[in-house]
Amino acid sequence: MKTDSTDLLPRPTAATAKLSTAVSEGTVSGGESSFRTPPHSALKAAKLAVLRAAHASGFSGVVRDSRWRSDRLLILAYHGVSSTDEHEWKPELYLPPHALRERFSLLKKDGYNVLSLRDAVDRLRNGTLPPRSVSLTFDDGITDFQSVALPLLQEFGFPATVYVTSYYSGKEVPVFRLASRYLLWKGRDREISGVDLVGPVSHRLNLRSPHVRSAVALELEEFVRASGGGIEREMATLRLIAERVGADFDELLRSRRLRIMSAEQIRSLPDDLIDVQLHTHRHRVPLDRELFRQEVQDNRRYLEPLRPNSLMDGFCYPSGITNEKFLPWLQELGIHAAMTCRPGLASAKSDLLLLPRVVDSWHLSLLEFEGWLTGVSHALPRFPGPSEPVTPD
Repeated sequence: MKTDSTDLLPRPTAATAKLSTAVSEGTVSGGESSFRTPPHSALKAAKLAVLRAAHASGFSGVVRDSRWRSDRLLILAYHGVSSTDEHEWKPELYLPPHALRERFSLLKKDGYNVLSLRDAVDRLRNGTLPPRSVSLTFDDGITDFQSVALPLLQEFGFPATVYVTSYYSGKEVPVFRLASRYLLWKGRDREISGVDLVGPVSHRLNLRSPHVRSAVALELEEFVRASGGGIEREMATLRLIAERVGADFDELLRSRRLRIMSAEQIRSLPDDLIDVQLHTHRHRVPLDRELFRQEVQDNRRYLEPLRPNSLMDGFCYPSGITNEKFLPWLQELGIHAAMTCRPGLASAKSDLLLLPRVVDSWHLSLLEFEGWLTGVSHALPRFPGPSEPVTPD
């Protein structure tokens, strides 16, 4: 089956078309602060008040040292660690290095047992978890894992699992979906021409609104796809965006940011500390069985020669998208454990193919992080996430 890089991108929906109209008409408004403000701020404020009270009263320590917490595993999920300003651009996915160091220091200071995920899952099942058990996972395999996160993991002696999506690893260029959004954000104080970016018709794109930038990003993806796609087209489009927003595209290429680790970088990760596992080849989960299997098999075929000492039986759902159809397919593929992005602590009763994780990011305060470590946050109410999206084939 012929596949190009644009298969990694979501196809536009009716909502996208509506946003596109807003882009062309300039009717969408909004400020950067709305992007930086986490949703459900009233609930967040209430939860912070509870966590402060629990910490001050010593209740957090009681929960942390309880039998209940000792029987549970906290799996932390990370996506990116900033090399420069990525956490300002996408605080829901990135952490600055000093914040990750702060997290790791708290784990060390408060005596948490940071276990490799494979060991932790086995011990969770057989009832031999040590108290205060935590495992660390990193999704996607972006280059900042090797350049920024790995040195910190080595310094603290913490093992981690990194789930690598492999298509862009072999291309050694920025991931279009990431880089296009980042460059549009770099132009957040500008209005630019949309000619040859979202179509041949000349209209201005007001990048001051995060809502408009999101709509523009989707239009970019569709225009690249409609133009035949491919890496060369993607790179030409990224360079054109950079020129129009006043960003240095050559510097972005030299820095190797916003790209997946190369084959050599994956090969060089220390076996005694880092476990590399599966995240699909093109960062997608088709609802068709054969296409789903192909995604996992292509991913495994790429990664296995790079990690000959690793057993490739771990999986992480791209974008946290789960579906009950996937479970028997993963079993057929020999998957032992699969990670979701559903917050919570795992217990012996948890489905190994639907293990919960807490996504840590610049949006999560240190107090909230501590709340998850102790287990107090597990009992606090959370707004349900959006319904599971369907990933088109």
